[in-house]
Amino acid sequence: MDDNDQLAAGGHATAAREHVYGFNRATMWDRDQIPSETSDQLAEFADLAAALPQAFSQLSTTLEQALAHQVLSMDAMTDESDPAMAIGVARLHLEEARGLAVDLHKHLDAARNATAHVISQGVDDGQESMPWDQP
Repeated sequence: MDDNDQLAAGGHATAAREHVYGFNRATMWDRDQIPSETSDQLAEFADLAAALPQAFSQLSTTLEQALAHQVLSMDAMTDESDPAMAIGVARLHLEEARGLAVDLHKHLDAARNATAHVISQGVDDGQESMPWDQP
């Protein structure tokens, strides 16, 4: 992965984070959101989660390549003195995150599938329906 690829990847990660923050702000007080909108949002998050396993694998590979091809050292902000140990720990966490991301995608996709065909008939205003409104 060259410098341009790393910048692009960082930009995509920032865009995804901003999308999630925007979603959180937009839906915090939205009680009238219809199920199809929720299903669409679940699909977006499932797509995002589907891309995470490969991204985590690529990050792990990038760390492995840095270890193999660069002269590395640790800064003074940590007690860890061995870059190989730090990279090994990071790669273990990335492998665990990769598996969790696969599960996350499965759950989000299942939630989307469960809500994909729910249709809203409008907002319940709390009033009882009249007998002539009954089917």
